[in-house]
Amino acid sequence: MILTNHFLIKKIEKLSKAGATRAHYYRSLEDVRYVLVVCEAKDWKAVAVCIDKLKKMGKTVHVCVYTQKQADTPIWDYAYLLVESGKDLNLWGFPHKSIKNQLNGLSVDLLIDLTSGNIPVMRYLVLQQPATFKVGAKRPSDFDMYDLSIVMKDDAYDVPFLFDQILIYLQAIRSK
Repeated sequence: MILTNHFLIKKIEKLSKAGATRAHYYRSLEDVRYVLVVCEAKDWKAVAVCIDKLKKMGKTVHVCVYTQKQADTPIWDYAYLLVESGKDLNLWGFPHKSIKNQLNGLSVDLLIDLTSGNIPVMRYLVLQQPATFKVGAKRPSDFDMYDLSIVMKDDAYDVPFLFDQILIYLQAIRSK
């Protein structure tokens, strides 16, 4: 049970402001070897297709999945970190230190955020993760969190569309 997200949201605001000053390393899709995909269990069928595309390109994929109930959590064979709302968060909505340490311990070239944006703990984890290139959907009410933001039309959330747009833009980036 979470008492309030107030402190978590304040921390997210602070991290998003500090994120603007961090070093940004734009990479082409060819240069990326390790990818972290952040998603929600409810979107797993669509996300699994995206992960398969990345694996077919020869990328090593790590996954961080948010779920609200154990029953909603799919079983898959990918390297993943599960963030469960009732179990892995404290009373203030912050993730337990072990979750944060595991996620921040991943050395990745690219972080792709496919979450709907309505989950403060996942935004917090994305901002904490030390990936040098972060990509995700920009919503009108959101903070600037990413190095490459895809603006979703009419605030619609569509995982396959978002992922395909991310791939198009990553392929357009030239490394040299």
